[in-house]
Amino acid sequence: MDTNQESVGYILMKEIIISNQKEFDALPARFEEYTKIIIKNTTSRLVVHLARGNSSVVAWGNSSVVARENSSVEARENSSVVAWENSSVEAWENVVVRVFSAYLKKVILYGFAVAIVSATITVNIEKKSEYCHIHQITKDLGWFERNAVEKTPVITLYKKVSKDFKTQENKKNETLWLVGSTVNHPAWNPTNGECGEGKFHACSRPYFCDEFRNEKGDRYIAVSIKLEDLYEWKNNPDYPHKIGFRACEVLYECDKFGKKIRD
Repeated sequence: MDTNQESVGYILMKEIIISNQKEFDALPARFEEYTKIIIKNTTSRLVVHLARGNSSVVAWGNSSVVARENSSVEARENSSVVAWENSSVEAWENVVVRVFSAYLKKVILYGFAVAIVSATITVNIEKKSEYCHIHQITKDLGWFERNAVEKTPVITLYKKVSKDFKTQENKKNETLWLVGSTVNHPAWNPTNGECGEGKFHACSRPYFCDEFRNEKGDRYIAVSIKLEDLYEWKNNPDYPHKIGFRACEVLYECDKFGKKIRD
């Protein structure tokens, strides 16, 4: 993490250069002096969850960034941004913005920037240049592309459980999800629809699980699932962030953004 100062008019502005998720997550929630957070030279996709007080975020070079919740990202050069929830994106030069939510606050395109958006999503995209472009995709991208999840042999996903680490409490399908345990479905049959019996369910991000349960004392957990134990419903499913699975290892309790909660 590099820090320096630059003068903007009569204002001295602090700059912090970061290149990975660990450095970004270590930043304070608010800065005492106005600070520009510059994302540069990343080797993997970096997630910007929330806007930090008295600061702005800029992605440079070939950086890959995911903008979520109420965050705001200004993308420049050849960087790539995936936009979710209430985020705002300003795209310059040759930036590509992939839009995955109809609730975006703002997408503004400059220069030769391109916005890629599903035809099923209606979002206001402002073009500031005759050379920028909006590309609509009509086909279903599939669960992994839609949720910006890399297809690897083992994948970390999320569930929401009770305060006692249970789902389907006091019902015939009650399941215990203790940290460190391995959970296997006793009657694996995922082909009978997105909901109902025959599979477990997980989400690409913890807060997407809020759609399926919201009881007092509920917890979020991270689970490790083998690729071959996953089952996705294709052709524009009703619940685009949910996926079925057969078995998993329960890794840890986390907050709604996936950050591990320490014991």
